Amino acid sequence: MLVNRQKTVHPLLTLQPQELTITSDIIRQTYPGKDIVFRIIAIKEPRRSLVVAFLEAERSSASLPHVPRCTYVSYQFKGQPEAFEDIADLGTRKVIFHKELPKGVHPPAGTDDMLAVQQLVLEDELVKAEIARLKIPEGAKVVPEAWPYGKDTSEADPKQYQVWFFLGSLDQKNRAHPSSNHFVHPLDFSAVVDDVTKKVVKIDRLPMGDGLYSQSGDDEVYQPQPDAEYASELQPSLRQDVKPIIISQPEGVSFTVEDDQVISWQKWKFHMDFNWREGVVLRDVCYDGRPVFYRLALAEMTVPYADPRPPFHRKSAYDLGEGGVGNTANNLALGCDCLGAIRYFDRWVNDSQGRPEIRENCICMHEVDAGVGWKHTNYRNMRAEVTRSRELVIQTIMTISNYEYILIWTFDTAAAIHYEIRATGIMSVVPMRQGVEHDIDYGIMVAPGVMAPSHQHIFCLRMDPAIDGCNSSTIAYNESIAKPVTKNRNPYGVAYGLESHEIHKSGHLDLDPSRNRIVKFVNKEKVNKVTGKNPGYAVHVSATQLQLSHATSTHASRAEFADHHFYFTKQSEHELYPAGDYPWQSVGGGGVRTWAGRNEKLGSEGVAWVNFGFTHNPRPEDWPVMPCEVFRVAIKPSHFFERNPALDMPASRQSVNKSTLVPKGNAKEVSCCGQKGD
Repeated sequence: MLVNRQKTVHPLLTLQPQELTITSDIIRQTYPGKDIVFRIIAIKEPRRSLVVAFLEAERSSASLPHVPRCTYVSYQFKGQPEAFEDIADLGTRKVIFHKELPKGVHPPAGTDDMLAVQQLVLEDELVKAEIARLKIPEGAKVVPEAWPYGKDTSEADPKQYQVWFFLGSLDQKNRAHPSSNHFVHPLDFSAVVDDVTKKVVKIDRLPMGDGLYSQSGDDEVYQPQPDAEYASELQPSLRQDVKPIIISQPEGVSFTVEDDQVISWQKWKFHMDFNWREGVVLRDVCYDGRPVFYRLALAEMTVPYADPRPPFHRKSAYDLGEGGVGNTANNLALGCDCLGAIRYFDRWVNDSQGRPEIRENCICMHEVDAGVGWKHTNYRNMRAEVTRSRELVIQTIMTISNYEYILIWTFDTAAAIHYEIRATGIMSVVPMRQGVEHDIDYGIMVAPGVMAPSHQHIFCLRMDPAIDGCNSSTIAYNESIAKPVTKNRNPYGVAYGLESHEIHKSGHLDLDPSRNRIVKFVNKEKVNKVTGKNPGYAVHVSATQLQLSHATSTHASRAEFADHHFYFTKQSEHELYPAGDYPWQSVGGGGVRTWAGRNEKLGSEGVAWVNFGFTHNPRPEDWPVMPCEVFRVAIKPSHFFERNPALDMPASRQSVNKSTLVPKGNAKEVSCCGQKGD
């Protein structure tokens, strides 16, 4: 079926407000009289073959084929534990798929759920009894923090929340500040709340010593800790020698944003989508008219904690699916408002007084000067040729209760794509008895009575290649191998060679720095005229430490992606999330490890899952707020061009850069734009 170009909705367009309304109306009409609690409404990923046909027709200005526009819905009936998922066709306005989720499979929670739980626990008699036991100073404010409940058995549990408790500052000035840090005052108990009844079902006393079962006793009271504030207004003093750095683009930006969320910058062109779970999704990524990737997204993350003492052994902030773009605790979900402080995307702007404030549900996109792009000086005549590298930055920030993740897609002028993660915010801490030496090697004391456990942040990128076309991209890996010493080929023992191995079937692969192992996406039907090699893009990622939780642990069974650097599976629009569709209290078995185990032939339908991250062994310098920890993945062209694609960048000019040479022996203060006061 062909449709009119002017009337069709682009299949890569983000969910529109009217489509959300239509979807909710369809479900409500299906269940008249029911009080429906919607958990997820999102665009159902369209079939790739249909989208590829649409894109090819669009590029050739041919008639556009019809791609059904469908939405995915997850919902419950208020007060009932059962959960359902439907697929609605927006064209026919009918439900075309329906199922009830199995017992123990839970949809994510939203902001309203988390805020409601945090309010109700303070009125619960069990919680009030714990607060009374602690003999907290009068006027102090107890601050609850709801996390998804940590799974530690294979049983099908009801959906629950684990609520941790903190105390606001006892100092009147600090307490009045909007950024006062309550995380420095953890209390010694936690509450477990049932999702359906919204009742506290049990109190967990927290361990206060290094023993597995060193939980606080009935006679223990609150031991005050000193404040540790991060807000600039609450610091004893601030540096006075920080001069402004002002970056401007007087002629405006070099990128454009079209109505269908198509971004054009330099020779790059792509669709920028965002959804509740993955955040920013890049689709139909092309360079100079040549397709490179069909789909790129951060698909999952896990933050397993190393504290073995119950109930902390359940603590694992992971999986982008428990709540969306940011759900802490057991599963982090990139995409949706889960905890009270989580936002889809943040962007700094200035308020009327010139102070930074946050705009919710925004994507920050800007250009940056990235330093020298390429340079060479002819030493015979000292003539230098140099260009500046420029980058297009697409940035989102997730606030996940105590932590912040700054997630950045970057395009550069040398035809490379980068994915950068910056971790900052406040470490998740637990209480410990004061005045006692604690024998622990899974964390450090950051303040009297406050311990920061060791943990990991492991991320997973899903890469769906389209090297010069979606139907001819295959996956391989290269290794740099030392050649044996031979009389005729390598008599001096200096030779090494590059070996390439195609990934034929689904499975996994670990990086090996000793072999410089690099995964590549290549087009086997084309050849670089200069090198004779297949054109492609290579993934340059450090071989970071994988998940340290034992293979028998629930951390390992749930975070199916975190035990190998790469997984390879056959492309499927139904398999987008490597820890499974519903990670909240899941036991695993429905994610990328399972899919890769099918031993399916990949051919031109292979998808790569790239896993990397940080092992965060806390240090005092991370307290009370952590300096950004930065990790970057580079996706670089390899035999895709016949020469440096950035040769046509304009030369760097002093008329623009305006750098200033400080005269020898002249201590007068200068700036990049001339002398002070110019």
